[in-house]
Amino acid sequence: MDMNSMAIEKNGLFSINVDRRLSVKEQWEDFLHELCHVLRHSGNQMVMPDRYVDWQEQDASAFQLYAAIPMSMLKKLSLPQHKNEMVAFLSDEFQVSYRLANERIEQIQRRVLQGILDHEYQQLSQSQVRTYDSANWSDATRAIMNKLEQLKRRGGMADRQASRLL
Repeated sequence: MDMNSMAIEKNGLFSINVDRRLSVKEQWEDFLHELCHVLRHSGNQMVMPDRYVDWQEQDASAFQLYAAIPMSMLKKLSLPQHKNEMVAFLSDEFQVSYRLANERIEQIQRRVLQGILDHEYQQLSQSQVRTYDSANWSDATRAIMNKLEQLKRRGGMADRQASRLL
């Protein structure tokens, strides 16, 4: 129809309207966005809090990227080396707009970079031995630790007192 794309639920039946004024690629993208609302969301956005509506829209936009260019299919392709050529290739191959293909590539690049950073942080964390050398303690820390050690040696009530201090 000549109206904005939207998903509608009435009496347990779902419909998706896709704006026919859009290009074929944009219609496909809108369909995927609205499909997410049908599959994963519920409620009438007209009466929802703005934050919840924003979350649903962000979720539908993320779903749209995955559904339009699935990683399982992307892995099977020989992609051009240069980003501009890659975006154009994916736009044509998956019949999506240049904008959406570019967003998907950028999303993948961010996730790859995050994976590299997470791996490097994990290696760094594992390589650092965390020791608590009492030679580096301040006088105040040393006094507290000595008091805790004394309480621990006394046992019973002292253990409960030591636990409360910790």
